[in-house]
Amino acid sequence: MKTRTFPARRLIQAAAITAVAALTLSACSGRDTGSSSAGETSQNAESTAEQIVTMDDCIDYVASPGITEDEILLGSTFPDSGPLASIGETNRGMMAYFNYLNDTEGGLDGRKITLVPRDDQYDATRAVANVDELLQKDNVFAIVGVQSSVGATSVWDTLNEQCIPLMMSTVSGSLLDDRLQRLNTLDGLVPYAAEAYALGQYAVDEWDSKKVAVIAQSGIFGESFLRGLETVLPENNVEIAGIETYQVTDPTVTAQITNLRATDADTLIVVAAGTKCPQIFDAVEAAGWDPHIATTFTCSNTTLMGLASPTAVDDVVSSTWLRQREAGDAESDVYFEAVAKYFPDLNAGSENVALGWAQGEAIVEILRQAPALTRLDVINSGLSMKDVEIPMAADGVLLNTSATDTMPIETVRITRFDSGTMKWSVVEGDNSLVELSGVLEKTDR
Repeated sequence: MKTRTFPARRLIQAAAITAVAALTLSACSGRDTGSSSAGETSQNAESTAEQIVTMDDCIDYVASPGITEDEILLGSTFPDSGPLASIGETNRGMMAYFNYLNDTEGGLDGRKITLVPRDDQYDATRAVANVDELLQKDNVFAIVGVQSSVGATSVWDTLNEQCIPLMMSTVSGSLLDDRLQRLNTLDGLVPYAAEAYALGQYAVDEWDSKKVAVIAQSGIFGESFLRGLETVLPENNVEIAGIETYQVTDPTVTAQITNLRATDADTLIVVAAGTKCPQIFDAVEAAGWDPHIATTFTCSNTTLMGLASPTAVDDVVSSTWLRQREAGDAESDVYFEAVAKYFPDLNAGSENVALGWAQGEAIVEILRQAPALTRLDVINSGLSMKDVEIPMAADGVLLNTSATDTMPIETVRITRFDSGTMKWSVVEGDNSLVELSGVLEKTDR
């Protein structure tokens, strides 16, 4: 299978968070909480973490709150109610992985991993308040899995100043320069502009698209996706025939779809999340329009696809960095059994749930590779991933980071939805695996 490679080429300030006193530990099992950054000896002989962020970069630094002899305490804020509540599946997938690791391996180095969740309803003000509470009241070590751009970018400035890790969180719409000024933050998705580039190129190569219409959620999410499309489509002499946006709270998208249908576009790109996804697909069918449809990963979980008319979503194309999950596959069997055990009402077939499991695997790998369980060492571990494989990632997808790259995932597989089986499968052909390293240098200039 050929890999298509494209050429390579610190937002809202949160209220200050009061630092908490570091815990003094004695007789700790596993790795210590002494900072190797400050010159103490690491107990993790396997670590290859570079010292990229140092104490000089931090304000009011506290090394290891939330780390005890038997626990690693993490916190998260994410939409768990409201129109984007389906995103909350992701964090339950992450918790399922942590629970599985705790039960089967005793956690990490004898410390069980506990995730404290907070619902922010996709609201920036709630996200800031939640993180403030997680740090001051719950005394968590790090913030992980903030599953919205508005949430993550509302807190990343303050967390960055205090050198508090913000791992595997959605900053996927942010510009490259903004990312590189906040080295505490690791993206939990493929950057939106890069995903857009991949889908746009697929439309050109496989559908011979000539006129493309776009419907996009307003805000950072939609704007960043458009950056990718407005790069790749003109490169291929493809017309962007129409762009319509919507607010999450809009009751319908009928008017937007009517306007886009009038463009006679042969391809529609859907940039959406939550219940707006099936609403858009059904609106296209109701309008009597039959374009090729490609959609963001945020629409691709089967929970959402199952809410639309089967004929409206059959053959819709999307992208993923996750493995195909089938009975008999070792990782899939472990995943399905764990989700059924810890969250029996959760749809394990959902891409969101599998994403959370995969993000959990990546977080544990970062913690495992840190010289010591201090915030600085974990940040630097996160910036030092070299061809890291995690079981839930698709074959060929490796996690890499550096001082100039805070996006661990920059490879996707193009997938197609079969409404009969309610499953996504990797498309056939040479263009199924897409390497996106360097795309942001093109889209963000």
